[in-house]
Amino acid sequence: MPDRALSFGERAEAYERFRPGYPVELFDLVREYAGGPVRSALEIGAGTGKATRLFAAQGIAVTATDPDGAMLAELRRHVPASVRTVRASLEDLRAGRRRYGLVYAVAALHWTDPEGRWARVASLLEPAGVFARRAGRCSRSTRP
Repeated sequence: MPDRALSFGERAEAYERFRPGYPVELFDLVREYAGGPVRSALEIGAGTGKATRLFAAQGIAVTATDPDGAMLAELRRHVPASVRTVRASLEDLRAGRRRYGLVYAVAALHWTDPEGRWARVASLLEPAGVFARRAGRCSRSTRP
């Protein structure tokens, strides 16, 4: 992981204060994409928890991961106590007993190593689970 990916924590409080949040439409799009209820989710690169809050507010049991401890400390100040946090990058996560109905990355997938990325994500999903990522606008486009 590039050192730059770990540099945000130095300014985690400012990052939280000035980075805009996400509209509820982001959750709506993911729920529609999932095609059914989502009970558990793993967030890759949660940062200060802007998207974490959105998903947790919908009753999803979220495990928020980030390799930067300062970012996770800021996240914990803003999310419900039910949100589980893990200091780890995607590359650090190993498939085990925990699998998720949803694995998502809102603004961090580009910080992960492309080699083995999809196999690792697949190993973290429940059967019929889904992966979602935000790669631009999070509302529907009006263009055809």
